[in-house]
Amino acid sequence: MKTKNIYFAIMFLTVFTFTGCSDFLEVEPKSSWKAESFYSSREEAELAMSGIYGTLANDDVYGQRFNILLEAGTDETYTNDPNNPTWDAAKYAHTSSDDAIKGIWLRFYTCIQLVNQFETNLNPEMFTTEEYNSLLAKARFMRGFCYFTLANWFGPVPLRLTPSSSQEDNNVPPSPVFEVYTQAEQDYLFAAEHLVHAKSSEYIPGEPNKMAAHGLLARLYLRMGGFQPYLSENDAESYFENNQQYFEKAREQCEIIINDGWHGIVPYSADPLSYRNHFLSYLQDRYDLKESLFEISFGNFQSMGLDVHGRLGNVNGVEFVGTQDIPRGFCKVNVGLPVYNIYSQEDMRREWNIAGYRNKYSSANQAYTMSYIFDFPLHQEYGIGKFRRWEPANIEALKAGNMTDAAYTILNNTPGSDTDPNFTSINFPILRYSDVLLMHAEAVIGGRFGTAPANDAAVNDLNMVKERAGLDPYTGSLNHDDFFKEIVDERLRELCFEGLRKQDLIRWNLLEEKLTETNEAIKNHALYVNNNQYHQTYLSPGINFDRSKHFFLPYPLQETLINQSLGQRTGW
Repeated sequence: MKTKNIYFAIMFLTVFTFTGCSDFLEVEPKSSWKAESFYSSREEAELAMSGIYGTLANDDVYGQRFNILLEAGTDETYTNDPNNPTWDAAKYAHTSSDDAIKGIWLRFYTCIQLVNQFETNLNPEMFTTEEYNSLLAKARFMRGFCYFTLANWFGPVPLRLTPSSSQEDNNVPPSPVFEVYTQAEQDYLFAAEHLVHAKSSEYIPGEPNKMAAHGLLARLYLRMGGFQPYLSENDAESYFENNQQYFEKAREQCEIIINDGWHGIVPYSADPLSYRNHFLSYLQDRYDLKESLFEISFGNFQSMGLDVHGRLGNVNGVEFVGTQDIPRGFCKVNVGLPVYNIYSQEDMRREWNIAGYRNKYSSANQAYTMSYIFDFPLHQEYGIGKFRRWEPANIEALKAGNMTDAAYTILNNTPGSDTDPNFTSINFPILRYSDVLLMHAEAVIGGRFGTAPANDAAVNDLNMVKERAGLDPYTGSLNHDDFFKEIVDERLRELCFEGLRKQDLIRWNLLEEKLTETNEAIKNHALYVNNNQYHQTYLSPGINFDRSKHFFLPYPLQETLINQSLGQRTGW
């Protein structure tokens, strides 16, 4: 992740990246590098790690399709594009040949292939034991993250732990979900033991770190303790009788981070704009290491010249479309009506997460018109504000009425945007401290299917998150079901648009219920129009969702053709 390494990193990716265990071209390498001898120094090992990190900073994954397109179709977001097949997956209208599904499979398995190559060929004789374990820990952290994510989205998947080098290596049957989770657990545990703390002088911002590994272990255990869509009703009933061990493990992992005391969130009492200022760090290529435990980096890689593609704030940004290149935003997904409904007006997160404005160019009068649409949540360009690239210079004046050619402030100055204004440098948050607090509160009560009431620690977790939002402490019921409902709502308020909601709803077995509630809210809203094409598009996820098939993605069609041991799942 150092500038002087950039050209080597690019060459490394070109030579060694294996295309998702799919299409392998046997060509004579022009470089003298070989996988078995490349990782012979600290510099070469760090170059390899840059290649591993870069696989997820891609348009197919955290640049756009995975965290924006595939996350849409919940009570959090839905697409407003009625006819473009690119957005079929957001409407549960996708097929096994969908490019987005092929792309995320390819990128995650490319990352795994690079990790396996790294692990196999890293020469321990060239490093101290501490250095060797630290390098392995970074790589295994990434492999654990990839396998956990693949299992969440695809269910049983091929578990590859050695490098693939031929077409025959593709023929690997899918492993049961819990075997994949167990492998992710082993990788995370090794990472937690051998990675440095983010406060260490040795730590490089953007890389994996010790507390991030503990936090993602907690997320893994909550998933292992939650609803398992592949189980029959009888098996699920038996499973839930024995799943509380995972909530205890999740609680322990969260408490390692909480008791360590270094990570935290800036309270409202110290900074009323704490929430906003934290997200400005993602927009402006700064690392807020106290609150952000791990994020996918785009800005650093772009500044070094790496070909990484981030579209945060562009595809899912506040609309700014016309003759201007910056700050271009298309608002292809909308803030869901339940998000608008769930905030109180006092909540400081409300007007950051929901932009509530737009700037549209009119060819008729050759000018932009800036509009304030906050209280029109069914508007076709009701944009996400969390990753905004711009904001009005005078929001109070805008609230008073539409403004032509109004002044605005650019919040994200993206390197390279002069060549393609659709790409941004905004990093994507994977794990924040507020998530750790809310996971701990959930673990204390045993998740949705537990019975334990909330205790003082769980309430304190919740109140830390609420206080930063400028809200009064929670005074509701400590009964398990009531407190669980508050966690469900608070995670939406705090963590919306961060790629977590769909998997949260799945592990709680609430996805179908929330889709139904969302459609009822839309159809009962005063602004709903039955023949409005955008309003009908908002309804499509709830109409199309089929619980017999849509908890998991289909295996990509080309993978079932290449991997003779991977049969397509029922319904696809």
